[in-house]
Amino acid sequence: MGIGGRTHTGKFVTPDFAVELQPGFVLAARLQPSKRQMYSFGMRELPAGVLEPSANKPNVTDGATLRRVVTEATQTTGHVGGKLGLLIPDVAARVALLQFESLPENRSDAESIVLWRMREFLPYPPEEARVTFQVLRKQSEVVEVLGVAVRSSVLADYESAMEGLNGGAATVLPASLALLPLLPEEAGGQLLLHLSPGALTTAVVAANDLRYWRTRPLEGASAANSNELAREAARVLATCQDNLRVQIANVWFCARPRIASEVAQALAQALGRDLRPLPHDMGVAGLPEAQRAKFDHYGIPFAGLLANAGS
Repeated sequence: MGIGGRTHTGKFVTPDFAVELQPGFVLAARLQPSKRQMYSFGMRELPAGVLEPSANKPNVTDGATLRRVVTEATQTTGHVGGKLGLLIPDVAARVALLQFESLPENRSDAESIVLWRMREFLPYPPEEARVTFQVLRKQSEVVEVLGVAVRSSVLADYESAMEGLNGGAATVLPASLALLPLLPEEAGGQLLLHLSPGALTTAVVAANDLRYWRTRPLEGASAANSNELAREAARVLATCQDNLRVQIANVWFCARPRIASEVAQALAQALGRDLRPLPHDMGVAGLPEAQRAKFDHYGIPFAGLLANAGS
């Protein structure tokens, strides 16, 4: 598991081939990072109940079905190898923004310190975690770090679905992290709302620095409950302005799959802001019409992978 690289929002290694697993669907894309192009995109529906994201419990209830759907999705893209990137549900990971006075130069030693600090965010013993981190910013006496932890047994669920594919994933990311490179570089505060199956993730970037991250699990009808979503978004906005002293200039919204317009309208009304769609046209203009239609509904994080390649 790794982020790799370095930038204000946590640059990661851009894969040549990417797969995303979410409740309800599996996505695959063949990429060429050097040209920031997407050659092909595939999507297959996943039967209900096969994948049930959790940070603490087994996520896969039917491994054979998941592997079959992954195979079907990847075969539609004309997969030809290269570095494999795996996007997993945000709920399956723990993400934390941490500050240190310093960190050891040795990566293994630094990971141990980051894990020790992340233990308060984990619903399981820290020795059961696989952790990676990215330095976001270094100042004279402060090192700001983005830490990502996944329980080893949970990560094994996802890795087993990739068995035999490119020798395993070189990069594993919560899906919302792949969206961050799509945010434009701006001096003001920006709020990202990502509604995915079973979760609402909110992230705040100010002066191009990641300042806040929160994933709220959603169950059943709550994912389509505009009042509940609006309350969560308004709570985050108030926290940013009152506690972080970040004034939000733009609110970016990404829902996968797309939701009813009245839900988005309720969110906009609660925040008192227009919701702006994330730009996601990079490198995908050449996709066949049928693939592009599916991509527009589901595949925006893959556009973030391409944007990351040039950041």
